[in-house]
Amino acid sequence: MLRGKVINDFTKEPVSFASVYWKKAGSGVTTDSAGNFLLKFSHHPLDTLVVSYVGFADVYKPIRNNGSDTAFIEMVLRDLKKTNTVEVKSKFNKGLRWWKLIVANKYRNNPYKYNNYAYELYNKMELDINNVSRRYFTDKKLLKPFAFLLDNIDSVSDHKPFLPVYMTEALSDYYYSIDPRKVREEIKAAKTDGLKNESMLQFIGGMNQKVNVYENFTNAMGKEFISPLSDVGDKYYNYKGADTQYIGGQRYLHLLFTPKRDGENTFSGDCWIHGSNWGIYRIELNISATANINYVNRLSIVQEFSLRPDSAWMFAKDKTVIDFTPFGKEKLSFIARRTSTYKNVRVNDSSILAKLNMNASKEEVIVSETARDKDKQFWEEQRHEELTANEKKVYKMMDTIKTIPAFIKYTNTLTFIFDGHKKFGNVEIGPWYKWVSGNQLEKFRMRFDLGTTEKFSKYLRLHGYLAYGFNDARFKGRLDVTYRLPGDQGITLFTSYTHDLDNGRTRYNDEDITTDNIFSQLIRRPGIPQKFLGVEEAKIAVTKEWKTKFSIQPFFTRTAYETFNPLPATRTLLSHPAQDQIVSSELGMRLRYAPGERTFSRHRKEVKLKSNQPVFEVRGAWSVQNLFKSDYQYFRLGANITQTARIPRWGKLNYMVYGGKIFTGESLPFMLLEMHPGNEIYYYNKQSFNLMNRFEYVSDKFAGVNIEHNLEKKFLNLLPFMRKSNMRQFWNFKAVWGDLSDMSRALNRIEYYNEYRLRSLRGGIYSEIGTGFENIFKLLRIDLVWRNAPLRNIPPGLNPNLFKSNTNDFGIFGSVRLQF
Repeated sequence: MLRGKVINDFTKEPVSFASVYWKKAGSGVTTDSAGNFLLKFSHHPLDTLVVSYVGFADVYKPIRNNGSDTAFIEMVLRDLKKTNTVEVKSKFNKGLRWWKLIVANKYRNNPYKYNNYAYELYNKMELDINNVSRRYFTDKKLLKPFAFLLDNIDSVSDHKPFLPVYMTEALSDYYYSIDPRKVREEIKAAKTDGLKNESMLQFIGGMNQKVNVYENFTNAMGKEFISPLSDVGDKYYNYKGADTQYIGGQRYLHLLFTPKRDGENTFSGDCWIHGSNWGIYRIELNISATANINYVNRLSIVQEFSLRPDSAWMFAKDKTVIDFTPFGKEKLSFIARRTSTYKNVRVNDSSILAKLNMNASKEEVIVSETARDKDKQFWEEQRHEELTANEKKVYKMMDTIKTIPAFIKYTNTLTFIFDGHKKFGNVEIGPWYKWVSGNQLEKFRMRFDLGTTEKFSKYLRLHGYLAYGFNDARFKGRLDVTYRLPGDQGITLFTSYTHDLDNGRTRYNDEDITTDNIFSQLIRRPGIPQKFLGVEEAKIAVTKEWKTKFSIQPFFTRTAYETFNPLPATRTLLSHPAQDQIVSSELGMRLRYAPGERTFSRHRKEVKLKSNQPVFEVRGAWSVQNLFKSDYQYFRLGANITQTARIPRWGKLNYMVYGGKIFTGESLPFMLLEMHPGNEIYYYNKQSFNLMNRFEYVSDKFAGVNIEHNLEKKFLNLLPFMRKSNMRQFWNFKAVWGDLSDMSRALNRIEYYNEYRLRSLRGGIYSEIGTGFENIFKLLRIDLVWRNAPLRNIPPGLNPNLFKSNTNDFGIFGSVRLQF
């Protein structure tokens, strides 16, 4: 007898109910639910074993009957069939009828129908290098130090061998309720060799990573896909009913589905349906070849469900496999595999609600202090499935590779190039791209940064830089200190002193990309003089963030300003007796609420990953006259709401609504007013008005909106020749209404003389509307922007040419967007 197993080479999952037969003898069997088969040897001395399964090209294996009683063989289904459509030749389409019955019974079969549920979740993630050739390690000098990795190359898939290089495991208790919607995950064990950042542990669990095939739309790699089980699935898919099998005495139907059209985000694949209640037993989804995802050659999602004693379905296993191809198909690529299994499932249990009531926010991930400390014996007993031979090799290899000098050297070099910083134990230098730059005021500028690393302290960071301008012969610099209190208190202390040019930075934003970098002068728009403010600022801030993602930040700033040509001279902006400089001292408060947001803490800064819920922010600041020699008395109030959300079948929408007002009884110089953000380079800025110059418009009361709607390929797919294109389309709209008091207008010489001069919107609306294409060559974005500025009131008797704007009403901008 010939024993064997059929597996999917991409997902490494067994293939159930595949046909296995002898080509000459004609006899055959089907694999069981675990992919195994048992077949009598052919009566021919030499025969060919054929494995056939829908969606895959047949696999042939010549086998000689040598008279042995038993033998074992593993057959690998590797290549997808080239055809991408399911042909339905009969007038009656039983596949379409099965789909309708699935949709009609979705509510009772959807595992998410329960008010609450809980389970033990085991997650395993593996990263492999695919298409590995031995000559990479023998012919290329850079890779010769890693030749020992050849011993770990997978020996099963000799056609396209892969090299497992990284793996993590996590075991957690997961709790969920629908109304109110709450999620809680308690990670009780984590095996994360090589993963040093503690905040990354929250991302290796199961939060926000489930795909529900019963929903009409599902997300994969940040893109919206139409589920084959969608209520409108027949508009996007062809369905075909295939064979019927019996599993454990239960009848299951095999349904195939393929996309109707190229260029749409759809899947091809198959599913097994329970013959009585029309629930899904197993489903496999493969993205269509023309789906609009960058750098992904293949993506496969496999979900298995188990039938509970009450005839309800619950998830049993999920597996997602993604083939990343940054260098092109058939070249070196990376395969990420994620497996999730579920045990001890409980539903509609009061103890689940008790756990969820412990949450401080709607979604919470709790990492046990001992999660990293579990030994080998613990994992052997507790993991839901045994590691494969290749997976066991990964841990051993990871320990070895980190000690190789060449690996340390290469990782440090790549980090320096892309991150910009170079570490030397307790300190680091960089970023390198700010070491030299130029502008019309300083001509040639040099800057050197020095900061501490996590080796110095996990909680305290010291940073500073010294800069020198060769034309103005002035030293500039900055010193800042950040301290995060240990534990999960969410308290951060910050203080800084800056004596430098503003370098294009917007007030209140220390994370803006500044103009003092080596690239800024290369893409400036011609004919627009560069403008600078000199800033001497001291700042103190304390931030407290609760687990609800509500944060409060009291702060104090004292800022002295200096203007440089062509901006108005400082002396012309003084409004008080005996005043010789412009100084403002502000006591302020910033409130922020970002529900669902998750934070990835790095030593230098925190990266905030927003959810699809709105983010609210309010900021108020009081300037107190004579406080640390402050010259002004006013109250500034501003607020904004931002959100990124998907519109089913219509792409992604980003918006920001904002407004503010400055309450004062005196005239204020322009740098204390709201300076509407302009852009003077050809690189598109999403937060600025790209055809507005810096300092062109100022207001003391304002309201605005920014909207961008990424249509992806919604309209481009209407053009047959664009369906296989990677380009995506978008449109955007920005508008701001503003006004300025007569006193401040007079002080700032509003609307006089040269083009750069400050203007008021005078109760009018400035707007920009744009459209364009992104994902050009999977990287570039082109924006076409039109400007509509309010008409200017020209004083009688003055030459209109003095007020003529040299800012074009149309512009073309470019940018780089790295995205999937």
